[in-house]
Amino acid sequence: MLTPALLTVITTDISKYYLLNLSNHFTILQKGIKTMKPYEKYVSKKDIQVIHAESLKILSEIGVKFEHPEILEIFKNHGARIDGDTVFLDEKMIMNAISTIPETFTIENSKGNHTLGGGSLILMPGIGNIFRLEQGHLHKMTNDDTVDQFKLSDTSDVINCNYFNIFLDDKSLSLDERVFSPIAMILKYSNKTALHLQANTFPLKSNMRESFKKGLELIEKFEGRSGVYNNIVHVNSLSPLCFDHDPLEKFLIAAEMNQPVWFSPCAMPVLTGPPSVAGLIAMTNAEVLAGMVMSQLVKPGLPVVYGQTSASTNLRTVQLSIGAPETALIAYATRGLADFYKLPCRTGGGLSDAKDFDMQAGIESDMMIRSTLEAAPDLVLHSCGIMGSFNILSFEKFLMDEDTYRMNRRLLKGIKTEESYLCHDLIAKIGPRGNFLQGRTPKMFKEEFFVPKYFNKEDPNQWQESGSKPVLRDVQAAVKERLASYTPPNITTEQANLLNDFIPAGYRDRI
Repeated sequence: MLTPALLTVITTDISKYYLLNLSNHFTILQKGIKTMKPYEKYVSKKDIQVIHAESLKILSEIGVKFEHPEILEIFKNHGARIDGDTVFLDEKMIMNAISTIPETFTIENSKGNHTLGGGSLILMPGIGNIFRLEQGHLHKMTNDDTVDQFKLSDTSDVINCNYFNIFLDDKSLSLDERVFSPIAMILKYSNKTALHLQANTFPLKSNMRESFKKGLELIEKFEGRSGVYNNIVHVNSLSPLCFDHDPLEKFLIAAEMNQPVWFSPCAMPVLTGPPSVAGLIAMTNAEVLAGMVMSQLVKPGLPVVYGQTSASTNLRTVQLSIGAPETALIAYATRGLADFYKLPCRTGGGLSDAKDFDMQAGIESDMMIRSTLEAAPDLVLHSCGIMGSFNILSFEKFLMDEDTYRMNRRLLKGIKTEESYLCHDLIAKIGPRGNFLQGRTPKMFKEEFFVPKYFNKEDPNQWQESGSKPVLRDVQAAVKERLASYTPPNITTEQANLLNDFIPAGYRDRI
């Protein structure tokens, strides 16, 4: 007589087969079934194809403006239809261009390499903020604040790629210091790889192209080699459906120096984009596709990162709303479209519109961090600390965001059910009414259970008896400890001399 422990049924057909082993636990093993990616819970592959088709329609019927005569000439020479400064693209030209973009590429420099493609999850800090939240008040970033923000990132075990913001208090700085200090500071003082280094061209009234190229050449001189990818140049479109002049100047230099680019629209529904999520994504996807075609016409095979920064709009205040469920949905769709085109992508971050270290900041950031980890882009800007529609950075939120990444990473790992993790022998050894607390903390516990650095897990009575100290106070102390822990990297005298002319005097010797 056959029993479930002995019975095995094997069923085979042309497309897939199932091995049904009816053991004591009636385990069912299935082969040939593809695992659904997390973003598909929110935007299906069919949805992605619909969005792609609409983007093709936009590009062929409405077109994209390119406000640069050299770029228009390139499109014209390759057979694109031009009407004034509007370029119309057909499906064949678009798909041919996409086919020449590599699926992965590696940024190489002396402080470590990063490969983009397949969900690398390279986390960069909050960037571009002009205010700091400190002790419950907002103030414009001082130059020392900018340095400390950099130190916080450099000492983070969550952030794995660094960045240096521009000095906002620049009245006493020379033009070279204003333009090139973001590159020079990070090359001199970062212990981590930096893959997005660009000259600050805002102070320039002319010669932007030459200065931007000089910044990229400075990186090559510091590294002592050329001919490798050592940077990614960011090229923003100007929604709706436009690339204006200056970003295209930067793109041309990036292509000339064979450095990868990323395209990232930031459309606002109702203002610079349509009022639906799908329409907003289809329009901005058309912008990115147009940029990708341009990149491959100029430099076939140039690596491209598919980016997206669009979010919601608060129509009461006419502000970009980044801590919104629609921002998360756009992040999922961005990963879906990047998968469809087989490209690395950039999206997400620990985003919040809050103006204070409060419940709103925590809720919005947790939602965005979880969706970012689920979407698994290759590159994430604004990973920690960002608030107020990209305008504010909180050092305390930076640290809490780090814990939020750790917490959500643990959640998304799920539960291991291998035999060793079921701990049957240990349970048998301890027995009923036994005590598992014996000796040192088990290695398995440290692996299995999330232990926060900053969340308060004290006993309520002990917390009250010790002064009812809020989490914020502990995190403020932790910020000071982190900043004090920074140590600069070792660089050569020749490297330091190369950079010092571009670094403000107060930061040339140390920070």
